[in-house]
Amino acid sequence: MIKTSKKLKISDFIGGISSDIPEEGISFEDFLGLIGEYGVLITSLILVAPFLLPVSIPGSSLPFGLAIILLNVAGILKNKPIIPKRVMEYRVSRENFSKIMNGLARVLRGVERFSKPRLSIVTRNPVMRYVNTVITIICAFLLMLPLPIPLTDFLPAYGILFLMLGSLEGDGCLLIVGYLLVAVTFSYFVFMGIIGIDGLQMILHHVGISL
Repeated sequence: MIKTSKKLKISDFIGGISSDIPEEGISFEDFLGLIGEYGVLITSLILVAPFLLPVSIPGSSLPFGLAIILLNVAGILKNKPIIPKRVMEYRVSRENFSKIMNGLARVLRGVERFSKPRLSIVTRNPVMRYVNTVITIICAFLLMLPLPIPLTDFLPAYGILFLMLGSLEGDGCLLIVGYLLVAVTFSYFVFMGIIGIDGLQMILHHVGISL
């Protein structure tokens, strides 16, 4: 497990993880052991990283999204997360993992330049912490959906990013940005759903079937 300091920036911690990854890659189970001391927030932040960057890991949205959901549900219930064996054994190559970690570190350094503790009424409120967790679970569910539509991974991923980072940094402004991104995400999914239903109705009408 990586040794950390309270003064260590999140971006520096993330950037340093790659050196601990073995040549054969890393499974999700080993990954949890590597960063376990950082808990749900940092783990969710790392799990969402592949969907923030132009690095594609085929089939990763289901195990990563499910892991985020289970970790956050366990956080609400204050229980140890029960994660399916198939997810725990999911392995990422060292090359892909390094790209993800280094890319995430660059994103975080950009955000950290403007981040600072503020709006404590948002960050320290126990009710808002619960709300943030529930919103994260919903976004992770949207992330899991195997939709052949642009931005359906990107938008919920950035919502989760700002919610997690705002909570970690105690920055209410980042949380508010996260709420705005989540609102955009929900609106986008609803809009695409309406378009999909209308399109299906047009096709059925064209072949002589009415709903």
